[in-house]
Amino acid sequence: MELKIPLLLYGTAWKEERTAHLTETAVLKGFTCIDTANYPTTYDEKLTGDGIAAALKSGIKRSDLFIQTKFAPVWAHHPKKIPFNPHQDIEGQITESVRQSLEHLQVDYLDSLLLHVPFEDDRDNLIAWKVLETFVPHTIRSLGVSNFKLLQLKEVYANATVKPVMVQNRFYKETGFDSDLREFCVERGITYQAYWMLRNNPEILASDILKSVAAKLNVEKELAFYVLILGLGGTQILDGTTNPERMEQDLKTVGEVFGNRGRLRELQGDINAFRQLLSKLSTVAE
Repeated sequence: MELKIPLLLYGTAWKEERTAHLTETAVLKGFTCIDTANYPTTYDEKLTGDGIAAALKSGIKRSDLFIQTKFAPVWAHHPKKIPFNPHQDIEGQITESVRQSLEHLQVDYLDSLLLHVPFEDDRDNLIAWKVLETFVPHTIRSLGVSNFKLLQLKEVYANATVKPVMVQNRFYKETGFDSDLREFCVERGITYQAYWMLRNNPEILASDILKSVAAKLNVEKELAFYVLILGLGGTQILDGTTNPERMEQDLKTVGEVFGNRGRLRELQGDINAFRQLLSKLSTVAE
């Protein structure tokens, strides 16, 4: 299955009561991929749906958007915020959660659903995956995983009929920037969705390479960081900015760099230096 997913996804986590407004703003500013989750601890999926619905009234079509949500196992939820009946079997939990997501998001299909975190018993990942496969391709168009280690991803991939097509993970040195996992993804056409870049990478944010790219593009270092990650190839960025001007700038800069081969070639030396920096920091972390 060939998916056309933009390089930037708008992340709706931690937006609380501002979720609807910020989601609507993001879509109107040009974001075409919205990432959410049926995970009330950090997401408000219903308000995300309200924001999407409001944006669609402006003339944007549902088919213009890529809507991605997630299912999380019982153990990952706050005990008082489990959205589905936790006493059901895995099939019942997933079925109820998918139904809720469709209702919350006010849509009749989901472009993507991710298994938000692995189950406590890795064998249950395979059971859950088989359940998720029953929704493809009509209710759910594509499947993926989040917060998975390489061995867990390999096991799902090897046993899946519907292969995962995206992995959403934290991008930081404690995991070696997922270098081996990203290589596995590239070899199999799986898109790597990076998040948490800005929270736990102080060495990179203070690096000369980021300052250099930021100066070349005349942007802030955070956006330069996004560009370098995208330059690795096979990657997407989960962008959760709450600033409308930054939404515009992020989309504009990424569109200019990756829509212009000449501009991207100009940055190839910086991208290579960035790869070397990631390798160096990964070695330090070990």
